Amino acid sequence: MKDAQRTRQAILLAAQEAFSTGGYQNTGIRDITARAGVSVALVNRYYGSKERLFEEALADTMTPLTIKDIPRAEFGSRMVSLLLDGVGLRPPPLPMMVLASGDPGARAVTQRLLTKFVYEPMAQWLGPHEGHARAARFMMLSAGLVLYSRIYHLDVLVPEADPSMRQWLLEQFQAMVD
Repeated sequence: MKDAQRTRQAILLAAQEAFSTGGYQNTGIRDITARAGVSVALVNRYYGSKERLFEEALADTMTPLTIKDIPRAEFGSRMVSLLLDGVGLRPPPLPMMVLASGDPGARAVTQRLLTKFVYEPMAQWLGPHEGHARAARFMMLSAGLVLYSRIYHLDVLVPEADPSMRQWLLEQFQAMVD
């Protein structure tokens, strides 16, 4: 059973890496199995379909996101470290989400998981006063940051964030919880 667990984990990690770099549409099951060093039959056995594998791979990257466990006073700095530096996330879910937006099925999966693991918990954590609006601001700033630091590189973010940009991002994230 331990081998089955290791195989499932290897497939999930390979899928996360592939979907984070190539996107949903450009990643095939054979790409994932080559990375994981397993047969296509094992992917089908454990996950059944590419869309189901994508869902589990994305959910696995989001599950550790426990926003409510971040001390409010450290929120801005933690978010900048998390999103810009990848501290605490491997691989980060946002590139997978952004690169999946061209496929209707993957987009629906992403929307559902994003609502379940990020938007609703964050809105509750931020409280009844504009919780959903503040959670939406967080999601928009996060998505934009990932888009322009990992996919469409802006020179103020890549290869390293300009200190003034980093400070501005920290202040924006922190303002959302203060």
